[in-house]
Amino acid sequence: MGRTIPSFRMVLEREIGRWDGFVKALREDDRAAFDDLMNACRLYASAAGAATRPLVLEAMFMAILLRHQRLLNEVEASLEKLKAVLQPV
Repeated sequence: MGRTIPSFRMVLEREIGRWDGFVKALREDDRAAFDDLMNACRLYASAAGAATRPLVLEAMFMAILLRHQRLLNEVEASLEKLKAVLQPV
């Protein structure tokens, strides 16, 4: 028997597709940034689907925030390592 409720990944892709007009109006470098954001949503699709939020945008925003936080943590860790190397003994 088939599913009566679409999977989160299907809903996510549909929502991303709804932003097509917005994307087409962006400059090329901004389109690449938008694609990066949508890829962050795809990266955390399993977790977002498990959250069972009624609005797909809530899950998308949380996935984007989580991705940015992870990247920020990595940058901070790299900066701390660089500071340790550059500080005189």
